[in-house]
Amino acid sequence: MSTRGAFLGLALLGSLAGCGDSSGPVAGELEIRLVSPNADDRAILFQVVGAQTGVTAAAGQRVFATSLPGDTTRIVVVAPAGGVLSGAVARLRVTDTRRAGSYAATLTQVAAADYTPRDTTGYRLSIVKP
Repeated sequence: MSTRGAFLGLALLGSLAGCGDSSGPVAGELEIRLVSPNADDRAILFQVVGAQTGVTAAAGQRVFATSLPGDTTRIVVVAPAGGVLSGAVARLRVTDTRRAGSYAATLTQVAAADYTPRDTTGYRLSIVKP
């Protein structure tokens, strides 16, 4: 192999190695998790601030989402009949999962198993990589 051929081969290998560069955005999903002081929550209403491309349910829940101005989404999650909400309640589709810390979720309302409103004290929402 000539010196020129060896150089071209090394240049090709270098460009292929650059294709696996992990410095760019990594699209995927982030999980919204609920920590509750109660064992029988049936529904929650909350807002998420941060750019995302969609919201899906987690583990049998029903999810309803509405976009608001300023990269804000209002989300309602309802457990199936006889079920309760705990742990992962929804997933956000995002353009960069490595920016999970730039998202914020604020709980607005909680309903018990009989759909009566509850005080939101003691509840916590977090947004993490699954």
